[in-house]
Amino acid sequence: MSALDTKTYKQVEWYLYNYKKVQKYVQEEKEDIIDGGGRDFGEYGGGQSFRSDPTASRAIRLCKGKIINYERWLKVLDSVIKRYKDDPLGGIIQKKYVEGLGEVQTCQELHIERATYYRWKEEIILFTTMLAIQEGLLKINQVA
Repeated sequence: MSALDTKTYKQVEWYLYNYKKVQKYVQEEKEDIIDGGGRDFGEYGGGQSFRSDPTASRAIRLCKGKIINYERWLKVLDSVIKRYKDDPLGGIIQKKYVEGLGEVQTCQELHIERATYYRWKEEIILFTTMLAIQEGLLKINQVA
């Protein structure tokens, strides 16, 4: 039984499963913004003198929305990966979340029992959740 509500548990697992995709998305979005040419009118630019500042506009776009949120999640996930790198629990991260293996295959490859698999998985999810709370990505009242 998890100490977390289902929504939080699934959200944390989604980021673990999609670590590489999120990393790629952030990198591509940053490159698009930085390499993007032309002027940015509308929401960005057009201060008091109504002149456009493309560099400032790009900086603002890099600091808003999805990119910042994803970068904060990547920071959390990097910490989790670093924490369990030389630990047997790191095998769960690699086999389940990176390689996408199921429970049975993961247990067989790591030579662990099913109960150990779930205990280790629970520890990884809880540690990730605590880091996400510390980073301000999850609120304590969201966690059951």
